[in-house]
Amino acid sequence: MSPGKTLLVLGSGPGIGRSVATLFASKRYTNVVLIARRAEQLEEEKKVVLKSVSNQVNVRTYVADVTHTHSLLQALDDADANFGKPEVVFYNAARVLPSALLTHPVEDVEYDFKINVSALYVVSQRYIPHLESLAKADASSKPALIVTSSALPRHPIPQLFNLSLVKAAQRNLVQSLNLTYTSEGVHIGVINVAGQVSSEDEVRNPTRIAAKTWEWFQGAREKPNFEVVI
Repeated sequence: MSPGKTLLVLGSGPGIGRSVATLFASKRYTNVVLIARRAEQLEEEKKVVLKSVSNQVNVRTYVADVTHTHSLLQALDDADANFGKPEVVFYNAARVLPSALLTHPVEDVEYDFKINVSALYVVSQRYIPHLESLAKADASSKPALIVTSSALPRHPIPQLFNLSLVKAAQRNLVQSLNLTYTSEGVHIGVINVAGQVSSEDEVRNPTRIAAKTWEWFQGAREKPNFEVVI
């Protein structure tokens, strides 16, 4: 098992996932686990993290579809065996597609619910008890579950009703976890990106979002807050 603190990123890819992985690795984490559906994309993400981080960092990638619980748990088993369980879980899995109200297939609604809620619940079942124990055992630890979200739970867009729906359910789950485990020393919350992410946007570009995520994470103990809005 590799020594050092571990960051787990589910839904690794260009954009927010990549920027958070590289920034957190440069600041605190010597072990980085990247999970996504496509092997070729994961290899690219690994190369970018290794190239971007000047200090020594170990990066492992695992192909898994989070909607397939067995595949997801197998990937997590392998990651834990190599690096130990993570100090921070960053949940970034989602898909953004237009969805026409009342004509969008219910199968797609159920699939996106699995991505945003069911899989996150499985991940929470696995790691929240560990994060809680870590908080009690090590005062210097910063155990956290961080989930990317948006303004859709509060301001749904009918043309994106499916994503609005599942993100609202996801927020409810994360808020319940926050209300239960924040008092136990586990930082749990959402990064609300209230608009389209673009490298050209001065506010909602991946680099700034990652920086705001780190700032929020760093201030968790002094100023506990469920969410940050970007």
